[in-house]
Amino acid sequence: MNRNLQHVLIAALLVVAQVFLFNDIQLRGLLDSFVAPCIYPLFILLLPIGTTQVKVQFTAFALGFAVDFLSGTLGINTAACVLMGFLRPAVLKQLFSREERDKGTRPTIYLLGWTSFFLYTFALTFIFHLALCFLEIFTFVEFYFTVLRALLSAMVSTLLIVMLELLFEKKDKRYR
Repeated sequence: MNRNLQHVLIAALLVVAQVFLFNDIQLRGLLDSFVAPCIYPLFILLLPIGTTQVKVQFTAFALGFAVDFLSGTLGINTAACVLMGFLRPAVLKQLFSREERDKGTRPTIYLLGWTSFFLYTFALTFIFHLALCFLEIFTFVEFYFTVLRALLSAMVSTLLIVMLELLFEKKDKRYR
């Protein structure tokens, strides 16, 4: 299968799963109003390290716009995805040397290792959820509640993303 077509299908599958499955997840009890898991940022997280910023921003915009369009939200997912894509190089710079960033490899759990992949994923999903939560309520009146909601949502999303990465990422020969 063509690699570009494969990427489009993966992005579409993540968007459909987000809109029709994960947007409707209701965690009972105390976490019911706090946690909103998002898995579709996984596509932005796994873009090759050497991807140009223009491609990352375009991909983030398209992904967020698709979720907003299907969810009926007014651009909050798009804005959060674009912010995440914008800050992605700064986070990658902390994890990789310049030579590694220029190679064009994907930042997978097998390349980064457990700790680095978890930190990379959590940092960007927390940024994503922080933007998403503040844009959703559009006020700083309940600042600590919003930060707590973003933190809990980022934690659950990070766990789901790590599980999806473990489930679907093929272990390369050099990591065995």
